[in-house]
Amino acid sequence: MNIFYGRTWAEVNLDVLRDNIEIIRGLAGKKEIAAVVKANAYGHGDVFCARTLNKCGITRFTVSNLWEAQRLFDNGISGKILIFGYCRIEEIFDNLDKNFIFTVGDVDYAEKVSEEALKRSEKVPVHIKIDTGMSRVGITTEEQLDEILSMKGLDCEAAYTHFAVADSLEASDIEFTEAQQRKILSLCRKKGLKFHSQNSGGIIYHKDFEGDFVRAGIIMYGQKPDPRFPVPDGIKPVMSVKSIVSQLKTIHAGDTVSYGRTFKADKDVKLALIPCGYADGFNRRLSGQWNVLIRGKQAPVCGRICMDQTLVDVSEIPDVQTGDVVTVYSDEIDGGSSFTAAAEKIGTINYELLCAVGTRVPRIYIENGVPTELDRYL
Repeated sequence: MNIFYGRTWAEVNLDVLRDNIEIIRGLAGKKEIAAVVKANAYGHGDVFCARTLNKCGITRFTVSNLWEAQRLFDNGISGKILIFGYCRIEEIFDNLDKNFIFTVGDVDYAEKVSEEALKRSEKVPVHIKIDTGMSRVGITTEEQLDEILSMKGLDCEAAYTHFAVADSLEASDIEFTEAQQRKILSLCRKKGLKFHSQNSGGIIYHKDFEGDFVRAGIIMYGQKPDPRFPVPDGIKPVMSVKSIVSQLKTIHAGDTVSYGRTFKADKDVKLALIPCGYADGFNRRLSGQWNVLIRGKQAPVCGRICMDQTLVDVSEIPDVQTGDVVTVYSDEIDGGSSFTAAAEKIGTINYELLCAVGTRVPRIYIENGVPTELDRYL
């Protein structure tokens, strides 16, 4: 399969995804793995990743909303799909014939769902969200939990919580995470209720926590939950973003580059034009402070990254030619060209940059060492 598409693409290595899930399986022990594939599998492509995970024996998935769940279902993904986010009452009952599990995170909402279910002589499969310290979605007291558990229209398979700082090894954060775990453990074990609390940080840094499931998110895609702390040996990044050199030109001392004229040449500079910009996920805040890789050498970004294009200095790469492959993001090369390193430079997190890889960027899936599938959104 020819992977050259004349513009910008993402390479998603499904072999690496398989390897990562096996490492996570070892960390999870007897707990079942729920694969987090919300936000298009953190930009990697939800359907293709979920298909691979199905082949690895994963039959439990989590998503953010009903549309994401529907997309998996429509594409033949098998197993249960937990929807973290809010669903309208009518949407729930339009989809009870599917393998979806809905989240209830407050008593009033749960009561409305249960009442409607009883009117229809139905039962709605739910997980109860318990707020143990995020101050986000979820009930907070045992009384609220009892009230929801007593609702006849709900089939409560489990409860869950979300850790705020499980990815941190700072002493105060460890203490906070342990307190969150104690709260959900106390509530659920007392009721004989299954529960899950471990996200990626919890899987890595608190692997001995009790629970019935673990939720593997960013670690499954080979990225660090927190750049300060290590991940297990063997965990590798799944995705890289690449482009091409579409044009070469030389500018002279005094010439300026791109919007705002923020780069001014003090000598002759050979520029390469890359058809990749912030609409593709090449974050504009990296303007003037990021290097791409061409022919194994670093090429600094010159001036502002545009919506569709970026200019880089290739003066030190004498053999560069149009059509050369450009590595924009990848953890496989030296020099820190990774989603994590880029995120640190601009004061954000790798999650944001992964999710921002644009819908017009085709995903090329690598399996058994060769490109096998292409997924285009536009």
